[in-house]
Amino acid sequence: MKKKLLAIAVAGAFAAPTVAMAEWSLSGSVSSGITVTGSDVTLGSGSAGALSMSGSADLGNGVTGSAGFSVTGGGSGASVGLAGDFGSVTLSDSGVAWSGSGLLGVNPSISTDGKTATFGISHSATIAGLSVSAGYNTGTNAVTASASGNAGDVSIGLAYDGSSTTATLGLLGLSVTSAGAVSWSSDLGGGMGFSASYADSTITGTLKYSF
Repeated sequence: MKKKLLAIAVAGAFAAPTVAMAEWSLSGSVSSGITVTGSDVTLGSGSAGALSMSGSADLGNGVTGSAGFSVTGGGSGASVGLAGDFGSVTLSDSGVAWSGSGLLGVNPSISTDGKTATFGISHSATIAGLSVSAGYNTGTNAVTASASGNAGDVSIGLAYDGSSTTATLGLLGLSVTSAGAVSWSSDLGGGMGFSASYADSTITGTLKYSF
């Protein structure tokens, strides 16, 4: 039933003259990598591909409509949405979600998959040059918090996920966490990028092309 409703909503979006004139964009990526754990070497690890199309249109009265389609190695998905002073509402394969802004910058959100509903609340601000945020979600029943900032090429971060705290230090694309994980990424130009990471005695390298 949920997929039928989504199909009807997407079809309606195409039928509406205003959405038919929407600006559409096409994007995608393909990646492959290598994993080394001790003497074990795995080529082609993390190979993946994705293709997506999205569009939006001004429906008038401060309301914007949007639609999107995506195909990945794990399957396909579609979504339609509306955004305005009332917040944003999205209907997708995973259910219905709403998010908005409330009093004093507190942002509430509600989502449901048709069986259970999840409520969340978050707040973010900039204090002394640091970006800080805090939130709570009934789905995880956990309070989360984070703080981050940068000075030139140096960045710092601190995050709490409800059970543990992780500190991160970054410099010129290199990132080191207090958990002992190390990662590095570089933009090679022309849509190509390379990333490498080390965690739990495993080294991973990934080459990715995006458009």
